[in-house]
Amino acid sequence: MQIVYKKDDLNKTLDLKSSKIIGFVPTMGTLHNGHLSLIRAAGKKSNFTIVSIFVNPTQFNSKEDLKNYPYNLEKDITILKKEKVDLLFVPEYSELYAEESSINPSFKELENVLEGKHREGHFEGVLRVLNIFFKLIKPNFAFFGEKDYQQYLIVKKFALLFFKNIEIVLCPTYREKSGLAMSSRNLRLDLKHLNQSHKLFEVLLFCKSNFELSKRESLEKICLNKISSFSDPEYFEIRHSDDLQNNGSIDKKWRAFTATKFGSVRLIDNIALN
Repeated sequence: MQIVYKKDDLNKTLDLKSSKIIGFVPTMGTLHNGHLSLIRAAGKKSNFTIVSIFVNPTQFNSKEDLKNYPYNLEKDITILKKEKVDLLFVPEYSELYAEESSINPSFKELENVLEGKHREGHFEGVLRVLNIFFKLIKPNFAFFGEKDYQQYLIVKKFALLFFKNIEIVLCPTYREKSGLAMSSRNLRLDLKHLNQSHKLFEVLLFCKSNFELSKRESLEKICLNKISSFSDPEYFEIRHSDDLQNNGSIDKKWRAFTATKFGSVRLIDNIALN
């Protein structure tokens, strides 16, 4: 596996790989099996897999969250070598954002709800760094996890507008045996909250099994109350799978979304309802 830290070195390598089908997996490191599922999906659809590890400051709306985000590059490199990744890109912030050619896309109907409502500037930061990565790497495919479903919708629309040659691929959420969605933030859960965290997925399953569109609002309140019994919820909402609106018929595909805090650790999850 080749490890690249500088944009110039990345460009030189990619010039030699111009005939390759590139699969790209952007990460913030502290890799788990969810990340590995994306990498393996990339390996199936491409013949040159690139992984980035970059804890992107522009997508954090809390300095404390950025400071506490787990990071273990040495361990991640060992994992990626075992996965036979072709190239790892580990840029420095100052160089990556130098001479940034900014764009200002607006996806208000997708950005102003759920995570966008509770994490101001988050998706703007995500798109800023992806704009840089996509221009540098020019992948054929880019892979994202279903756990961050709202992010997937926004990135997919972003690519359709600005990077039509990149296919955005959605991969299923990977879960612990308890049902907890895998996340690098799970490492920060203390034992008490780790033992309670499985209840979050249980509430989502309850929502799925009791979903009736005519009772959407009452079901949201019931599920929010259930989550508040073991954590500190920010929201529990049922919305369209395609545009995140909450008005429409049962003919639409619906999905439940939630965010909650276990102590100081904020976790998100979602589930398809029909």
